[in-house]
Amino acid sequence: METTSQNPPQPYINDLADSPTNANTIISDHHDLLSQLQSLQHSFDTIQGKSSLMEENLLLVQQQRDDALDNNSQLKLAIQKVSHEKDSLRDQVRELEASFKEKEDGFVKRIDEAYLTMEKLEKEMEFLRERNDKLELEIKEARDKNGFLLKINMDLVRPVKEYLVKVTECVHDENLIERSDTEENREELDLDDELRSVWEEFKAITRLASEAESKVNEFNEMKKKEIRELESSVVSLTEENRDINSLLRVALVEKEAVERSLNKMKGNNEQKRVALLQFAERGLQRVGFGFMMGSGSNEQSMESSGAGSNTTNASAAASTKSDSSECEEEVVSLASTMERIMKNLRLENSQLRRSLEESRSDAERLQSLVQKQDKEIAENILYIKELEDRERVQAQNVIIGLIEIAFIKQVPFLADFNSYVLFYFHGKG
Repeated sequence: METTSQNPPQPYINDLADSPTNANTIISDHHDLLSQLQSLQHSFDTIQGKSSLMEENLLLVQQQRDDALDNNSQLKLAIQKVSHEKDSLRDQVRELEASFKEKEDGFVKRIDEAYLTMEKLEKEMEFLRERNDKLELEIKEARDKNGFLLKINMDLVRPVKEYLVKVTECVHDENLIERSDTEENREELDLDDELRSVWEEFKAITRLASEAESKVNEFNEMKKKEIRELESSVVSLTEENRDINSLLRVALVEKEAVERSLNKMKGNNEQKRVALLQFAERGLQRVGFGFMMGSGSNEQSMESSGAGSNTTNASAAASTKSDSSECEEEVVSLASTMERIMKNLRLENSQLRRSLEESRSDAERLQSLVQKQDKEIAENILYIKELEDRERVQAQNVIIGLIEIAFIKQVPFLADFNSYVLFYFHGKG
């Protein structure tokens, strides 16, 4: 537009020299052109401002377009992710539907089996009801017929009771069993009078039988204890007899030796006394008891032997009787002490044997108690293991139930399936 406005004035400028009228017209045209040019300049400025605004708007639009493209790409990526997740969820849903179908088929089979078992049980219940009715009729008939038999049983039971009472009294030698059983607290049962009386008699018989068993056991234990004591006394008597036999043998041997020595001495009473004392001492030493003669006795024997050599034959003959009596008294005292010592030893031996038997019985009793406790401990250990196994199984079941509940809460369409299952069960019911 600038080229068209600047080129035309050239012929008008060349024609200024031609005429003044043309010059005026040219000047007026020039003013018009200037005014037009100014208006065009003004419109150009406005258009240029608008173009700058449009460029700015274009830049904004381009930026918005770039942002929209970025958002579009992000949305495409998100759509792809969502589509992948949708595909995975669809696969999971298909798997769950297949598993639920299998479970539903299993539930249906179980329900059918349960209904079949219920039908069988109903048939069995009907059969049992019929059988129960028949048995009730038979029981009524039997009660009507068995009155006489109950009386016979009562007549047979009472003598048995009396026999048990007599047996227990004979064993225990005391009237410990009360014959009046009517004073005891009787349990109230929903039975007839005859059956109640028979039941009470049988109860009394069982109680008497248990008491008789306990008394017989006590009697057997007492007899065993007496037998043990008798055996121990027999053993002690046999040992005493053995000791007496050994003492008699030793006494016979010593008697023969003393008789030989007396035959050699024949008159020396003091030597006889010493020989008798030596005989007793050797006998006690052979049996096992050391008897040492005192120094005073030895000195007396030496002095008496010296005095006996100086005394005359007349005084020796006079003192023969007194010396022989003293020797006999000493021998008797030695025999009594020996007998007393032997009795004390036998008593100690018998007491030790009794204590040994008591300790053996206590040991046997303790061993039986230990065996019972071992059995109880083993049974308790097995029971504890069973309880631990049950607790472990219950904990596993609880964990599985919690996992299933959490899974059901995460997947919403399972609620519809549960409602369907409940509706199915109610429909079957």
